[in-house]
Amino acid sequence: MWFMPDFITPSINAFLVCDTVIEDSLTHKKSLIGIFTHLQAPVFPFQHGQLGLYFCITDAQGSYRFDIALIYLNTDHVVAKAQMPPVEIRDRLEIVDFGVTLTQLVFPGPGRYEFRLFVNGHPLAQKDFLVTQGPRSSGPKPA
Repeated sequence: MWFMPDFITPSINAFLVCDTVIEDSLTHKKSLIGIFTHLQAPVFPFQHGQLGLYFCITDAQGSYRFDIALIYLNTDHVVAKAQMPPVEIRDRLEIVDFGVTLTQLVFPGPGRYEFRLFVNGHPLAQKDFLVTQGPRSSGPKPA
């Protein structure tokens, strides 16, 4: 007798950090603005107004809940958590992508940070990036 398991672990095709994810209201295509692996902060702790996360999955079928955690790897401290609304995926051949906006993140110090993506409580992917102290932006220079 053949049966469907309760949980099918999706395959992740992409997991990126950027400044903004924009979704077209007609086509639902996503545009990623400012993809990065490094972030500069003038002072610490540093409050960053907005970050975008993009991830794309396939080989999924059933009901899924995605959770995101931001970890400061220098101390293994959880900096932020987010939970997405549950989604239902009907076909394992379907490719599903998500754009998530996280606001008012506080980075306690320089070092490596990692976004961790969980599906139904199970680890699915991680993406790390470096936060360094850099010069304070003085705005555009006069012409």
